[in-house]
Amino acid sequence: MQTIDFAELARLTDELDAEKPYIELIDGLDVRKMSPKRRHGRLQGKLFTILDAWAGERGEVAPEWRFWLVPSGARRTSLVPDVAYLSRERADTLDDVLLEAPPLSPDISVEVRSPGDPLRNIERKIELYLASGTKLVLDVDPKSRSITAHDGARVRTFTSMDRFEHPAAPGLTFEVGALFTASERRRSKA
Repeated sequence: MQTIDFAELARLTDELDAEKPYIELIDGLDVRKMSPKRRHGRLQGKLFTILDAWAGERGEVAPEWRFWLVPSGARRTSLVPDVAYLSRERADTLDDVLLEAPPLSPDISVEVRSPGDPLRNIERKIELYLASGTKLVLDVDPKSRSITAHDGARVRTFTSMDRFEHPAAPGLTFEVGALFTASERRRSKA
């Protein structure tokens, strides 16, 4: 078992976050996050708002929050979900410095697909989240206007006709179609 060098993690975090778009480490390999466009950013913002309202005092929600899923070793993995939720119980185990880039997985991770995202990277990130303790991964696909929820036991896809509800996030409900409609271009009626 390896000891986590938190000073080294802080240095690596600063190094990875110095560049935009962010660099994620997937199994020890540098992978650039796809640079988001307007629609991606709007979906990310709407999902942040929904999760933040749901979380309340339950925990913390943030966009583009770095997590160290595998903080040491040759297969070090650090991901930056588009939106992440970390429960209060788990957040309270970390001091303010470690909370900035936690050496653990989020409870809920939201990944909004970008047109250039390789499917193999999306699939591997979902595997890594679930293997490291994430309870729910939401794979949001703007093209198909769907959200695929992964909880380790099952996979369920919600379409624009569905209301999102999931046992891993009791009380978190929203209309999937309204989420996508709110992120689309507003047209003037003039």
